[in-house]
Amino acid sequence: MRLYAETAGLRARQVLVDLAVLAWTAAWVAAGMALYRLVERLAVPGARVEQAGSGFAGDVAEIQQTIGRVPVVGDQLQAPFGRLAGTGRTLAAAGVAQQEVVHQLALWLGVLVAAVPVVALLLVWLPHRVAWAREAGAASRLRLDGADLELFAIRAVANRPLRQLHRVSPDPAGDLRAGEYEALADLELRTMGLRARPRRP
Repeated sequence: MRLYAETAGLRARQVLVDLAVLAWTAAWVAAGMALYRLVERLAVPGARVEQAGSGFAGDVAEIQQTIGRVPVVGDQLQAPFGRLAGTGRTLAAAGVAQQEVVHQLALWLGVLVAAVPVVALLLVWLPHRVAWAREAGAASRLRLDGADLELFAIRAVANRPLRQLHRVSPDPAGDLRAGEYEALADLELRTMGLRARPRRP
């Protein structure tokens, strides 16, 4: 397969289009990352809830231990503080869950914003690019292998608009019948972005 044409005009257009595709991809990836960072900020309240719940549970656990050392009633007072510590841990777990939800939301939104436009463009651009590369590669191999110019001349008559054919020959069909293939083959090769074969002596 050929990546780029041999002729300057088509090669320049291909390079420009490829650069535009890269710029489009980079722009949407940057937009997806920006959206990800923006949505991730929504996890800040969840982090604060987690910190508050963990701190509350830790403080209550220390109080519970202290009260447990009180003679006679210490063991009885520990249970309510144990439940309070459990409430703090539940609050911390809720904060962690909220952060996880926000993280997943930010990740998927960022991926969707980046992927949808990029994939849509690739679905339009890539098949044409690959098809040209394969076709030009095959034509280049035929040309280098010394294939008869008749094949490219027939393709030119079959594929090229009449105005292009008349630019290179006043009678394309007559040229085919007479075995004059050079001009028509040159037209087909140049249209595909390949340099024309040198005329045979």
